[in-house]
Amino acid sequence: MTAAQEDPDWAGLRAVLPRATAASRPFWDGCRRGELLLSHCNVCGHVFYYPRRHCPSCAALDPGWKRSTGRGQVFSFTVVAVSFHGSGWESQLPYTVVLVDLDDGPRMMSRLIGPGRESVASGDRVEVVFPEIDGQRLPFFRKSG
Repeated sequence: MTAAQEDPDWAGLRAVLPRATAASRPFWDGCRRGELLLSHCNVCGHVFYYPRRHCPSCAALDPGWKRSTGRGQVFSFTVVAVSFHGSGWESQLPYTVVLVDLDDGPRMMSRLIGPGRESVASGDRVEVVFPEIDGQRLPFFRKSG
């Protein structure tokens, strides 16, 4: 299902697609299933984002994964009005980049899409959504409640 089929407001979304690494592959596999997975240390219990091979709290190797609620609140945001990827990206302008404090603990940077993105404020509640862009589902956020 394409982004436009899931939600008409998602038609025409573009993104720089990530390349999965050994450490991030479970994260991207979760996104493909519509699940936001966070790294979880099996030694100290620390939950963190972005995926990596060691815990940033205790340095233990080989963390596990925890399913996130995908809900949080906007910590900060910026509106991007300049295309950094050439004229082919001008249809995306302006777009909003958000730092989201997830209810599960970590802070995550992503893009805010959908209704209300032009009136976002710090403290707004958001939830993760997974539009499909060029065959890959990406974790973006939309305003909730």
